[in-house]
Amino acid sequence: MKKIISIYGRAAAGKTTQADLLEKKYGFHQFGMGDRLRAEIESGSELGQKIKPYVDSGVLIPDELMEKTLGNVFIETKDSGLMFDGFPRMIGQAEMMETALKESNSELDAMFYLNVSTDEAVCRIQARAETGGREDDKNPEVVRTRLAVFDKESVAVLNYYRQAGKLIEIDGEKTIEEIFKIICEEIEK
Repeated sequence: MKKIISIYGRAAAGKTTQADLLEKKYGFHQFGMGDRLRAEIESGSELGQKIKPYVDSGVLIPDELMEKTLGNVFIETKDSGLMFDGFPRMIGQAEMMETALKESNSELDAMFYLNVSTDEAVCRIQARAETGGREDDKNPEVVRTRLAVFDKESVAVLNYYRQAGKLIEIDGEKTIEEIFKIICEEIEK
């Protein structure tokens, strides 16, 4: 199935959980910008060194670094379909992605927005941190910054895709199975 979708939402909304399930069911190539950024940092590359301060403080990565990280994702996907996990986060990134898609004769089929409350996101992040989760989950100040940045900067992306007729909003506080069923039904339309 050659579709291009995005799973979008606050930190701990369940994006990666749903992306993993969709990858298993449909064979999508999964592109998680957060995972890609962390891998770049762990590699010790020059790009990773430039990215690290932004990730460590919980603020968004500048577009020029994001564009370099996005790299050759469309070449990697070939005919498998592509799923963005938590990307794009800002209008500039959405426009950057749209340009790259057009250059590869593709387009985004849908953006699935997993809508969870801030309180629910905080609870999930705290639980994830207690089980040895990511380093950036363990600092409450960084968590608050990430959630505030999402509320301030990222919400405009919802309007961008709503106006394009590609936004599908889902109650992210439903069960994993309920959310997965809704997404699958939309993909198979």
